[in-house]
Parts: sequence; structure tokens; C-alpha cells
Amino acid sequence: MATYPELKGRVAVISGAAQGIGASTAREFAKQHAHLALIDIDEAAAQKVAAEIQGSGARAMVVRTDVTDDASVSNALAKVAAEYGGIDIVVNSAGGYGKLTSVEELPLDDWDKTVALNMRGTFLMCKRAIPYLKKSKAGRIINVSSISGRTLFGSTSPAYAASKAGVIQLTRFLAIELGPCGITANSIAPITTLTPRVRALRSEANIEQIASQIPLRRLPDPEDHANAMVFLASDSAAYLNGVALDINGGRILM
Repeated sequence: MATYPELKGRVAVISGAAQGIGASTAREFAKQHAHLALIDIDEAAAQKVAAEIQGSGARAMVVRTDVTDDASVSNALAKVAAEYGGIDIVVNSAGGYGKLTSVEELPLDDWDKTVALNMRGTFLMCKRAIPYLKKSKAGRIINVSSISGRTLFGSTSPAYAASKAGVIQLTRFLAIELGPCGITANSIAPITTLTPRVRALRSEANIEQIASQIPLRRLPDPEDHANAMVFLASDSAAYLNGVALDINGGRILM
């Protein structure tokens, strides 16, 4: 595991931190001795992750937050800043979709919920964090997009693909807008990852079929993405800005 001593004491806010990539990212930041704020609508699950982190000796707090609700996001970030004295890093990992379906068969309600979670949630977290990040000496925004937002292969949700593409473009806007303030904004684009949600949505045969198309012949674990995001938050990545980092084992080369 790479170590970044400069992350010690920096405040990292992670949405979607109750499970999957978000939870793994929180654990990896804890290993760097960052101060963690776990943002999730599933407070009970987030508390379990926080307890694990606290047991390792790192600081972690949980704020139940609906990232699609402006007041909820604003209140959550204010609580984090009050507890830790500021915010240095924002990781937007909250996201997902409900169904694998076609445009024709996708219910409008599913479209609205998916776009709200992936796009509106990321937008609100970034928008409300900016005033705090401007006070940081090393402000970082790291947004979780998807390979589905970069290109299309296999089955996915059209709402998910469209909203994750939007996350990348939003990140580019942020990079241009906030660069003069010393804040970087980058995104990662994971391939299908072996999270509990993916295992529930996809069959073993489908997982094996996807893995067979990847040069590394395996699907990534959440830690593969968490390690990349810790790097993006570090001083070693201080000159990376507006990047969409493809973490797909070589499946798509862009």
C-alpha cells in the first residue's frame, strides 16, 4: 500500500460511504490517517464502517444525508466543517441504478431517480463543498463516474450511462472553474466492480463473461478504485486536473 503522509489530518468527506467503493475508499483514507466524514442515507450501515475505522485508531463521523436534497447536503457539510474545522477532500461515490433495461422500457420514475442520484447528488455535493474547499490548502474533488459514462459495451441502464457521462463533464467544468483557487477536480471511471450491489444485480455467468473481455481477466475489487482516489487526493497528484481516470483493466483504451 502506498503511503501519503501529507494526508494525515486532512478532512475527507465521502458520499455513498456505507458500502461498496465508498466504504472501501473511507477505509483507505483512514489508513492514511485522514479524518473521515461518512455521508450516506443508510446511517446504520455507515455507522458500522465508521466503527471499523475508529477501531483502527482513525477519526470518523457519520452524517445521514440524502445527496439529492439540497438542505440535507448543506446541513451535512456544515456539521463536518464544524466538527473538524474545515473540509479538504470530497469524494462523490454515491450512485447507482435500479434496472438493466432499454430506453423504450425504462420507466420515467427510474430515469428521474437515477439521474437525481448520480448527477444531482454529485452537483449538490460539489456546489455546497466549494466554499469550504476554497479555505483548504489542498482542495480536492474526486467524482466517481463509470466506464458506462465513457463508452458503451454490454448491458447497462441508459439513465446510468447518461448521468455518469454527465459526471465527467461536470468534473471538467469544476476543474476549469476551481483551478485558479488551487482546487483540483478529477473523476474515475470504473468498470463493473465486485461490490455487493453488482453481485445482486448480475449472475455469476454474466460476471465471468465480462471478466473474459478484460485483459487482466478479472473484475476489480472496490479497493482498486479506492487506491486510485487516495492517490488523486495526495500531493503526488497536485497537477492532475480535469482528468477522467479509466480503471478498467485495459478493457477500454482511450
